[in-house]
Amino acid sequence: MEPFKLDNHPKIKPGFKTPEGYFDGLTEKIMQGLPERHEARVVPLYRRTPVWLSAVAAIFIIALSLSLYFRMDATAQPDEAAIENYLVYHTNINSYDLMQNLDATDIKELEQSIALSDEAIEDYLSTQNTYDYEN
Repeated sequence: MEPFKLDNHPKIKPGFKTPEGYFDGLTEKIMQGLPERHEARVVPLYRRTPVWLSAVAAIFIIALSLSLYFRMDATAQPDEAAIENYLVYHTNINSYDLMQNLDATDIKELEQSIALSDEAIEDYLSTQNTYDYEN
């Protein structure tokens, strides 16, 4: 292949031409279209709030909100009614499962918190059909 040199080959004429005298008054036309110059405002550096100050404030707010979120999430405990409703409406938990997960201290606390009178026990026994159970 023969080396290609731009100087030896005929030049291609461009298809675009500028009108005569186009660049003579171009600078004046552009300058007339620009707005008047005003003095530049000088902002002293000692009056500007430093960027790092706003970054520190943002980090502080994020850390505070995260700590409050996790503290509220960790301390939220269900009340007794919510636990009772959960146990009532989830039938896959039976009394045997409850007995397996309770220890002696839990049973003593339950005995102390439940106040049963003799009348309540008699009412329960009278409404239950205890004769159908065989050992």
